Amino acid sequence: MTDAMDFLRAGAAALQRGDRAGAERRIVRALALVPGHGECWNILGVLAVSAGDPAGGEARFRRASVCAPDNPNYLRSQAECLKRQGRADRAAGLLAGAVRRGVLSPDLACDLGDLRLGARDGAAVALYRLALALAPGHARSLNNLAEVLGKAERPDVAADAFARLAVLRGTAAAWGAAGAALLAAWRQDEARVALRRAVALDPSTAEHWANLGFAGLGRHAVALAEVAFDRALRLSPGMDTARAGRGTLRMLNGRLRAGAADYEARLSLPTFQPSRSYSRPVWDGRVQPGKTLLIHADRGHGDAIQFIRYAPLLRARGMRVAFLGPEGLLDLFRASELVDDLSGLDGPPPAHDLQIPIMSLIHRMGTDLDSVPAAVPYLRAPDAAARRWADRLAGLPGLKAGLVWHGSVAFPYHRQRSPGFEAVRPLTGVPDVTAVLLQVAHGHSDPERLRPLGPVLDLGTELRDFADIAAAIQALDIVISPCTAVAHLAGALGKSVAVLLDQGAEWRWMFGRTDSPWYPTARLYRQSVFGDWSEPVDRLCRDLSAMTAT
Repeated sequence: MTDAMDFLRAGAAALQRGDRAGAERRIVRALALVPGHGECWNILGVLAVSAGDPAGGEARFRRASVCAPDNPNYLRSQAECLKRQGRADRAAGLLAGAVRRGVLSPDLACDLGDLRLGARDGAAVALYRLALALAPGHARSLNNLAEVLGKAERPDVAADAFARLAVLRGTAAAWGAAGAALLAAWRQDEARVALRRAVALDPSTAEHWANLGFAGLGRHAVALAEVAFDRALRLSPGMDTARAGRGTLRMLNGRLRAGAADYEARLSLPTFQPSRSYSRPVWDGRVQPGKTLLIHADRGHGDAIQFIRYAPLLRARGMRVAFLGPEGLLDLFRASELVDDLSGLDGPPPAHDLQIPIMSLIHRMGTDLDSVPAAVPYLRAPDAAARRWADRLAGLPGLKAGLVWHGSVAFPYHRQRSPGFEAVRPLTGVPDVTAVLLQVAHGHSDPERLRPLGPVLDLGTELRDFADIAAAIQALDIVISPCTAVAHLAGALGKSVAVLLDQGAEWRWMFGRTDSPWYPTARLYRQSVFGDWSEPVDRLCRDLSAMTAT
């Protein structure tokens, strides 16, 4: 045995020196003395793989595993050779069998997790967690777990995993990844801490600065955001993410013209790519009488409602205007006589010469704070629907207040902007006010669990589209909503609207204002403490009481 071990040590030393031939001679001599020595077969497997022979390596690693069935490293090496031969299913089966037999290590569990990433049963997540149970600081499992959770749209859990990894590794890259994951989970305060660490460790990475800008933007920390976006663009002048972020910040601060120009950079980002391609040229802002401009809107309903106001201005200057957008807006826009032609997103677009995304109109029309086209109403409900809803709501006692408490869940921002019914429930108890519930879809059933405090009329199941919602709103005295399409709709109808805003509200409501240049009939009720809706709701309750007293 002593001679065999001497040959083994000599073979391992030769392998480290890069002397593959010398290593193989010594290992073969060791095996002649001890044929069942697993480490000898392992070294021969390494030699085969380094020579570009994964099949030969797999055979040798299999022999090593037979000699030492409880050694997880031999099984891992065998599985890797199978993967290199395109036999990933066989590799996964091999490692899964080892786990069932109790042959475990963090690396083996992580390897098997990697092989199960395509499975729909969550096996990869379970295996990464198994690896972390065996070794809580296992960095590769933490990293892979965070990534798979992020792709599975579990941003909070992914963010926690990346944050643990950052503490473990302590590098700028790890803190930057944690900051990005925390941003994706809309945890801006934690993201800001992580990203400050990232830029302190490595101030030369533009991506960390850009993400720090977004973390500041999400809490209206405008000075921090401005410094961060500018630094990102100095480091990487072509970074469209940072340029679009700076555009948002400038519009938030009322610098609409400069901000809208920067915000055009969003169109190069995957998130903002149109859902279909257009063969006609993008409109450059020059009015061309007689030409048809297609305005297309395939993102939020609120965007379409806010910016369709430009269509009548263009028609007045001689252009034809067509609209392509969500089906639920078509009857409303048709009744409002805003455009010459319109079509839903599922159908072919109307004939046109030029085209533009609806959010780009603010830039192409050269809008600045003193030139916002703010004449309202520019929308109106269809006559038949208006008469029907006016009759339906005519007999309600007191002040008729439409109430919405939740925005669309299609955007992660909904958790920050939506107060939920529990937070707005005090508004249902204001004397001489009847709350007309306009909430549809997500959150509609909340009053079944939390009984309103006063008289309410729930219309949520009766409102078919935005034409219906507009007709109901026209019959109300005021609408109360967070940052949702209903808030935009009420403003576009010229109806009094109280908008409940979180501390990091979108740029369109601007910074620190209680009024809106876009909607003259709007009053803004902002959080003073992030996540606390009680103070703005209390103020609104007092204002509603004052309205009923006049």
